Amino acid sequence: MIGVASPAFCFSQFEEALEAISKRFSLWEVLIEGEHRLDVAKDAMQYASDSYDMSFQVHAPMSDVNIGSVYEPMRAVAVKEIVGAIEACRELGASLITVHPGFIHGIAFLAKDKVVVQTKRSLAELAPVAADNSVNLAVENMPKGINATCITAKELIEVIAGPNLGVCFDMGHANTAGQIDDFLRHAELILNVHLHNNDGTWDQHNAIDEGTADVAAVLDSIDRSGYSGNYIIEANDLESAVGSKDTLTRLLELSATS
Repeated sequence: MIGVASPAFCFSQFEEALEAISKRFSLWEVLIEGEHRLDVAKDAMQYASDSYDMSFQVHAPMSDVNIGSVYEPMRAVAVKEIVGAIEACRELGASLITVHPGFIHGIAFLAKDKVVVQTKRSLAELAPVAADNSVNLAVENMPKGINATCITAKELIEVIAGPNLGVCFDMGHANTAGQIDDFLRHAELILNVHLHNNDGTWDQHNAIDEGTADVAAVLDSIDRSGYSGNYIIEANDLESAVGSKDTLTRLLELSATS
């Protein structure tokens, strides 16, 4: 199924965003922060599932939520936040949650390897929670040029170990790091796909065919791996997402007939 996501949606009231999105998409990956944090949006998401025939995935909060924090009290708080999001997925019937790996802040610049260790530790704690709630947890690869871990396929593969853990492959992020082919070599680990494009220098979130990433080749490789999950268009706004949906629909139809 083709779905949509955008951090920009988080600044509108949930019902307002839902009204616009439901006219163009039947799957929405909700970033649960801003106006869409769980305590605000959970009841509305349940209503939308019943009344709008909408399906949902969840993207865990990312502002100030750092599962790789080297300051242990903050790492523990981040894990607790994501545990709450996983449990909410079960209540909503959402079978997948995407999370960001650790970010490098403060004194962590002096020992960046510790952020990777903490990220792996957090994911090891979250994996059994996801399994108990029948939720798959997809860890997203990050773009080059920000203070993050898991920019390369090698590093991301190293931090995911355990049941219900896999990769959220972000094509645009991988393109900034020259890592598309490296990630696609591990396509069997992909649980979720984010699609957007760029010129390879920074994370622009262009339409899926506006950039240097060969989206047709990416889709073909993912399809040949036996991937059966969703394709989430990450866009700067809904209008751009609709254009990408038309392109993606055409490319998937071509792939199915080739």
